[in-house]
Amino acid sequence: MRIINLTPHAINIFNENNEIIATFPSEGLARATEKSEFSHKLGEFNVVKTQYGEPEGLPAYEAETYLVVSKITAEAARAYGRTTDDLLLTSDLVRNEQGQIIGCRRFAIL
Repeated sequence: MRIINLTPHAINIFNENNEIIATFPSEGLARATEKSEFSHKLGEFNVVKTQYGEPEGLPAYEAETYLVVSKITAEAARAYGRTTDDLLLTSDLVRNEQGQIIGCRRFAIL
């Protein structure tokens, strides 16, 4: 079994004692294409409607290989007919004292 991180940053996995038990460095980037169109004005601010399209940088399904991606990328893959059985999302996020995400405790699936 292999886990490949296709997010732009390393992912630390913490145990229940807040100890890092694994780190997955970024090995590429998978993203859903994004298109934004003007919707309306909100006072002096522009509001856009964003639609996500087909994922880019997402390899084809390969048995025993799991890919860590963003939820938007996984949802786009599903919308475009790709299996999501191999796509992992981060879950149960761990934050530092400043509230910044520094890892997670587990993976999730759609």
